Amino acid sequence: MKYNAHFPTNKALKQERIYIRHQVSEWQDSWPLHTHDGFEIYFFLAGNVHFIIGNEIYPLQPGDMLLISGDVLHQPNPAKDVPYIRSYINFTADYIQEMAGDELQSKLLNLFDHPNGLLIRWGESGMNEVAGHFTAMLSEREKEGIGYEFMMQSLMVQLLLKIYRKSKDVYSHLTAPAQSQKETNVRRILKYLNQHYRTSISLEDLSETMHLNKYYMCHCFKEITGISINNYVTRKRIDEAKKLLRLSDEPVGILSEHLGFSTPIHFSRMFKQYAGISPLTYRKTAAEHSIKDRGRE
Repeated sequence: MKYNAHFPTNKALKQERIYIRHQVSEWQDSWPLHTHDGFEIYFFLAGNVHFIIGNEIYPLQPGDMLLISGDVLHQPNPAKDVPYIRSYINFTADYIQEMAGDELQSKLLNLFDHPNGLLIRWGESGMNEVAGHFTAMLSEREKEGIGYEFMMQSLMVQLLLKIYRKSKDVYSHLTAPAQSQKETNVRRILKYLNQHYRTSISLEDLSETMHLNKYYMCHCFKEITGISINNYVTRKRIDEAKKLLRLSDEPVGILSEHLGFSTPIHFSRMFKQYAGISPLTYRKTAAEHSIKDRGRE
């Protein structure tokens, strides 16, 4: 399975700077750990899902909203036995700035600064209000009446203001359900992996560090996240490799060593397996896109 930034989202953000879906129920064969451009408002409506953001695991209930910075690895892991229904909006910073101005934009985007995401719990009445906001935005988008772009931006800023005010209500953070022992264990494992993914991590050593039986540990992690521990570590390393390939000129061999791969050949093979192209091709393509983007400014 390839691991990539979420290209449909990125493509939509480059074209329109906002990407909105409401009451989505489509099922996927896999739910990959991923990143994307911009920011995301994820609104859970129905189903049974664990949502992983950074070191945190969120067992969600209807009406829960997650605020996510797109550059943080995140992934839903929904159960198959019930319909999985959700809404989400992805948007860029400048889309908000045009309507809100610099000062208000800064306050609103602070909501997305949490490294493990931010949970907002709306409850039944708030859930209906937020769902209505999604419906109004989609209606403007689909009808494309006079001034619909202005209306959509206005509604988007209004939604963020509602979320900002809600986030100041301390009680919205006091009603989260207690995590099960499995969820607590996986949260500990995620925190450790995110801190030590650059080093060699064996399941035996991890089991000893976590004080957990190896087989129980692996079973819990796969059940909660939907992927294996080794798969998670590799995806984390590949995601970091992409950032380094875009932002630095370090040779691939040095990068592979920094990221905990046994050899540059192993790194290149795993990178191509998950990203679909070699590290050098990825770096060249990213540089070309950067030049094109600067040319359009």
